[in-house]
Amino acid sequence: MALGISLAQTARMPRMRFIRPNLVAGLMLCTLAAPRPAMAEPKAKDKDKNVPRLGLDPAEPGVRSAPPATPFGINPATSKEYVFDFHGYMLLPLVIGVHDRGNYVPDESGTVLHTPALVPQNHDRFQFTGVVPTPWVQLNLSYGNSTVAGTVIIASTAAYEAEAVYDPVRQLGVSNAYITLNLKPQMGIPLQLRAGAMQNRYGSMGAFDSGRYATPLIARINSVGQTATAAFELGELALVFEEGFGGQIGRMPTGMSSEGWNDFGDPLVGSSYVLHFHGGLAWKGLLQLGLHYVTAWSQDDQGPTSTLREGRISVFGADGRLTAGRYGHLYAGASYVKAVNSQYVSGIIEILNARGGKGLMDEYLGPASTNGQPPYNDGDGALTIVGFQYDMSLSRLLYDELYHGKNPDVFFSLFGIGAKVKSDDPAYDGVLKLKGGAEVTYAMKSWLAVSGRADIVRQDNRFNRKSFNIYTARLLFHTGWLSRDEFALQYSRFVYGREVYVENGYPPKDNMDLNPDGSRVLNPDRHVLSLSATFWW
Repeated sequence: MALGISLAQTARMPRMRFIRPNLVAGLMLCTLAAPRPAMAEPKAKDKDKNVPRLGLDPAEPGVRSAPPATPFGINPATSKEYVFDFHGYMLLPLVIGVHDRGNYVPDESGTVLHTPALVPQNHDRFQFTGVVPTPWVQLNLSYGNSTVAGTVIIASTAAYEAEAVYDPVRQLGVSNAYITLNLKPQMGIPLQLRAGAMQNRYGSMGAFDSGRYATPLIARINSVGQTATAAFELGELALVFEEGFGGQIGRMPTGMSSEGWNDFGDPLVGSSYVLHFHGGLAWKGLLQLGLHYVTAWSQDDQGPTSTLREGRISVFGADGRLTAGRYGHLYAGASYVKAVNSQYVSGIIEILNARGGKGLMDEYLGPASTNGQPPYNDGDGALTIVGFQYDMSLSRLLYDELYHGKNPDVFFSLFGIGAKVKSDDPAYDGVLKLKGGAEVTYAMKSWLAVSGRADIVRQDNRFNRKSFNIYTARLLFHTGWLSRDEFALQYSRFVYGREVYVENGYPPKDNMDLNPDGSRVLNPDRHVLSLSATFWW
């Protein structure tokens, strides 16, 4: 989260946002958080190096961020006059799952192709790794000056001309719209106010993004409301405090059917609100520590048959970020999530991409009670979450100050997330979910790099048959060391336990159906090919 427009003026790091963030711990490894290697990163001015960042800016892409890019137009934070600023991000992949056909006649191929691939990679579930690319298009439009600026973000998870079936839910339209006000001249300290509809993400595991798993570790907040951020410098220390409050513009009216066009809204979800507080401490631009408290609750009487119960989801989190220069960037964090009657809380809050109380129940806490029979569950339970990510550049390690990102390099990354479940439902209580991986990228030429990655996903530590591994190789092409484009050819091999299912249907559900001979009706793809193009400005 940027701490003030005036502070952002001194940041020489170009970003894909209408207001550049203050430089924070993690600055020296921006290339390692990016999808492609060999992106040099300018250094910060000394007076800003201690200002920590508490969360990602709403203007950052909703997928793993691209490398910082030279902005188009004039950043409003640098101008006394009103100016226009425009940024964008495009990730457009073709993904093909390859599988053997079960029964086929002689004139048919023995191989079938699936687009999208039938693999367990639902973004809202713990199984998601981000290995298989998915479409994301985002346009950031802003107008303003160093005192006040307005931003509108248009986004989509699909390109209409490439869709076989038009899905309006994927055409997100205006996803964020907010106004930023800089009060440093009046208050004498960096103080920023934001008001409007915006997304706040806390617990970003990467240096400048949500990390290899594209998952904020603490929480994601989707609301209309306000945030206020203030910074204080105490010698080599910097303190940052942030608070926010919000609600949502609308809820599903009583009597409306849950259907695809409304993204299968739940009439049991009440009007929901969120309150959050954050504090950060940074030392010499090397070490950053943060504390987070988020609570979201419903307080509504518009039930379909009777008054809705009040529900609440609260998060207590702490994280740290060590930027050790040539020795790399390390993030580690933990959170405790407490849910009470959470099925009545909307998607105003997301935990590990699970949207609201219903998402928590579907993936972690167990289904709601039916017909008054046990197990009785309205979404009560808790999650204990831990995660880490470590990134390092070999060239930076060896050459330090001589490194400018315009030479061959090897990048290393280690990452992992774990979640322990406590639930009233005995089938879910005590489950430990784990995922971790490693990635190595060798940038051999200004136009060519190769990358390898391995991921291990354990959806339930009690049953290895619910686990799977992913092994990925990529060829990366770009037009120069510091270019803003990437073209990738990728192959992923999935190795499954026998109880790893693929989702299908509308809404999608795990398909566990069997044929009369005991074989599965639908098997997940084991081989996935993708061709993707990425561009940012």
